[in-house]
Amino acid sequence: MISRYLAQQGWEWIILDLQHGSLDSRTTYECIHAIRAAGAKPIVRVPVGAAPEVSKYLDLGAQGIVVPMVNSAAEARQMARAAKYPPLGERSIGGDARYHYGEDYPERANRETLLIVQIEHIRAVRAAKEILSVPGVDGCFVGPTDLALSMGLPRIDFESNPKHRAAIQRTVDVCRKLKKLACCNSYSLADAGEKSRQGYQCITLESDVRLFMDSGGKLLRDLRRAVG
Repeated sequence: MISRYLAQQGWEWIILDLQHGSLDSRTTYECIHAIRAAGAKPIVRVPVGAAPEVSKYLDLGAQGIVVPMVNSAAEARQMARAAKYPPLGERSIGGDARYHYGEDYPERANRETLLIVQIEHIRAVRAAKEILSVPGVDGCFVGPTDLALSMGLPRIDFESNPKHRAAIQRTVDVCRKLKKLACCNSYSLADAGEKSRQGYQCITLESDVRLFMDSGGKLLRDLRRAVG
């Protein structure tokens, strides 16, 4: 229901989080097709290192995959092999995609589906050019908090640290130079605007949980004031 309503509102893409969320494959399948039917792009974030899940959720209809904690070109190549059909990769032909998207889906899929790797460790930042140069990798999703922890910084109040900001900008600059998508999350309208000026092309804003907690909490506070 949440997936369908968000897609109907006009959000361009919606991430279904299988890394930190509780979705199973059956629920994910239903969400994918509710999102697509409403005109948005379903993107699935798989667990860390789960190459078989990459192919699986593309077969179930995802239009993009986000793979967390990709720290080397070798790891990126493994995910690209799972995400792309030959000759670019080794994705096996199967599933019911042809019934939804036509018999020529295997010929179109490499162009129409995205493989986004998460760069969220300082090792990945240092190898960003090699990672993003891997054929089949379409872009990266920056993970600023995990990146901060990998640099020995605290979990909060790291955004102004010059070394952290330089690491983020280095990654974005590599994306722009290689013509790959630079993606990130944001937590306010001001933050989203700053990320856009920084060079990100794909920006998410908050999550369904945060939308619910913020709006539900505000409603409760307003209600208590209204009734005294």
